[in-house]
Amino acid sequence: MKPLLRLLLCVCLMGLALAAVGQEFTLKDVVESGSAEVQSQRREQPLASPLAAALALREAGQRQDWAQMAQYADFRYLPDDVLEQGQASLMRKLALIWEQHQILDLTSLSDDKTGRLNDGLPEFRERLGTLRHGQEVFDVLLQRVPDGDGAQVWKISNATVRQIPRLWDLFGYHPSLEKLERWLPEFRVFHMHNWQFVALLLLFVGAWLLSGLVKWLLLRVIARLSIYRDTMQRLIRRPLRLFVFFSTLNWGIYQLGLPLRARVLFDSGIFMFLAGLFLVLGVIEFILALYISRAVAKDENYSPGFVRPLVTIVKIVVIILAILFWLDNAGYNMATILTGLGIGSLAVALAAQKTLENVFGAFTLYIARPIKPGDFCRFGDVLGVVEEIGLRSTRMRKLDRTVVNVPNSVFSSRELENLSEIDRRLYRQKFCLDTATESETLSALLEDMREILGAHERVLELARRVHFEEILREGFVVQVNAYIDTADFAEFLQIAEALNVKLLAAIEKREIALARWVPAAG
Repeated sequence: MKPLLRLLLCVCLMGLALAAVGQEFTLKDVVESGSAEVQSQRREQPLASPLAAALALREAGQRQDWAQMAQYADFRYLPDDVLEQGQASLMRKLALIWEQHQILDLTSLSDDKTGRLNDGLPEFRERLGTLRHGQEVFDVLLQRVPDGDGAQVWKISNATVRQIPRLWDLFGYHPSLEKLERWLPEFRVFHMHNWQFVALLLLFVGAWLLSGLVKWLLLRVIARLSIYRDTMQRLIRRPLRLFVFFSTLNWGIYQLGLPLRARVLFDSGIFMFLAGLFLVLGVIEFILALYISRAVAKDENYSPGFVRPLVTIVKIVVIILAILFWLDNAGYNMATILTGLGIGSLAVALAAQKTLENVFGAFTLYIARPIKPGDFCRFGDVLGVVEEIGLRSTRMRKLDRTVVNVPNSVFSSRELENLSEIDRRLYRQKFCLDTATESETLSALLEDMREILGAHERVLELARRVHFEEILREGFVVQVNAYIDTADFAEFLQIAEALNVKLLAAIEKREIALARWVPAAG
């Protein structure tokens, strides 16, 4: 089970590392946007249609050719405070905001010179995308403007250019970060700027150190506890520390303003999701430890061999649900996935029918509890002590110290005699007296035997009997029955031995001879 759990956890982490949890754009959208995009091509009129203009803008932005990108924007009728920032600088800021929020959807743009006429905008405008910040909504627009040669071309609208300083205040980077970017060598990793990659590494180190500090403080606090201290320490050392670690990353990465394609790998939501996953798994382990400790304290150690595999199954279910949750947030069709899982589950169920029968048998044994580890029982011709109740089989150690494993499906469906549940032991003995015994002597012996049973403090009055049972050719049969007030078999043997000696002494006292024939036990 443990290798399977680790494998599923690795699959989950790999999947989660690609998820864009809580984003407007899902992983599926990002992946399919690459396949659905129209490839950029050189055209004789690169700004003739909204789609052509968007492709030209994207190509210039990928080359970081801000001067070329500025040629695809309308800078007419702009205030001086906007123009003084420089056309190339404005285009750079727009491109950085663009890559953060994936405002461009090429599949929605028209390749017609007139653009879309039914989008609710004026005929000379086309919407590239929309940015939102709280209650504020910003449209990024293309606008059809004259090119100076009597033709009409599509460029970034001057209304959008006018908004760039405000957009930069909301979505841009701090000036000190821009200085750091110029100071560091020029490189990009996973679409991240140089300073973002360095900050990400520092954030990982800082988050790990911070989680270690929180772990140390909490361990110092719970060191004073008298109960559940070890269980709490296990929860704090790993699951809780990972929860703090990923929660810190969640907060820190949100401040970095990563490009969308980098956020597919390092999104703020994914780390919070991982934090929750590790915390849930840790809580499951914590509950298991509490259950086992309480069971041991109550002397009800009901087979950790059953409970631990059951908890492992619960963990696997949690991880599978986490993967399904990731797939749903990644934009994949859950109906198709669940249908495939249903067919696969049916095939697994048919292939593992016997195994499932044993698992359900284990549940039956756990709920009904006819036996528990340590019980002495008889199952068919098997007589021994139950050592462990697992998910597949129950292990019993026979009187000759050999071990037999009985499948749970068989164990839970056949007659089972639990000898450890005996509340009192039956003492039964037959005495065969010589036929020469006189009736008066026999009657006196019966009274002596009754007095011996009544005088013993561990002999119960319930079903206490001494009877002259049979007259046979070989001798007179006297039956002695009594319940001994003990469930312990070793103690019962000691009491039975003492009763045998006293009853034989009573026979000798009356000078009665025992017949050489011994009747069969009944």
